[in-house]
Amino acid sequence: MKPEPDTSVATVKDFWESHVNNEYYTDATRATDEYFREIEERRYATHYNLRDLFAKLAGSKGRLLEVGCGIGVDSIQLAKCGFDVTAVDLTESALQVAKEFAARRDVNINFQLGNAEGLDFPDASFDVVYSFGVLHHTPDIEKAVAEVRRVLRPGGSAYVMLYHRYSLVNLVHRAFRLPYESPRDRKDHCPVVYTFSRRGVRELFGAYSNVSVQAAYPFTYGFGPLTTKTPLGLRRPLGRAFGWHLMIQASR
Repeated sequence: MKPEPDTSVATVKDFWESHVNNEYYTDATRATDEYFREIEERRYATHYNLRDLFAKLAGSKGRLLEVGCGIGVDSIQLAKCGFDVTAVDLTESALQVAKEFAARRDVNINFQLGNAEGLDFPDASFDVVYSFGVLHHTPDIEKAVAEVRRVLRPGGSAYVMLYHRYSLVNLVHRAFRLPYESPRDRKDHCPVVYTFSRRGVRELFGAYSNVSVQAAYPFTYGFGPLTTKTPLGLRRPLGRAFGWHLMIQASR
């Protein structure tokens, strides 16, 4: 869903302040041990593509910036991979939970308030930038992608996930006019949701080099047993064919 012409970053911020991401994995009280445990377990039980990425990055060194960290669930895994992690998010509500989450996991992460369209860091500050399912929610995504490149050092890598236009998940949402991002009801629309084809991603990342794009994750958590019961050996090829996630790696 493209934003209305007058949609601002402030509008997006207001939505996400009241829709803390990943909480659909649990009914537990926010920031309790059970809350963190259930989110962590259920997210990585279904997101095989994240498990694969973190296994690839294990043993890494250098400075990493996460753009749109939410409650910090991936930030913790990236720190465990070996990175010196700085993580920014648009919302105070998520950052408050993220700081508590990292403390519970005994992980040191520099959490900051930040806007993907105007990252408050000097040029070439980071070896790696990671952003999973975030940039397609900001009104000026072209500016955000340019900002990611700006803060990367020459030769640095960006790992980004954007939604796939030609996916089963998007087909279901469009066919039944379902809102995205764990709505409270059918009128509770996220203000900005961009989707991309593989070709569209390559155009968006045209200023980068060595751009690779792979689809993954055929069913979201909302698909219930299709997500939780389908064997991984079947989910992988289905994900490559019509997955909801376009996993992007690009170099500056």
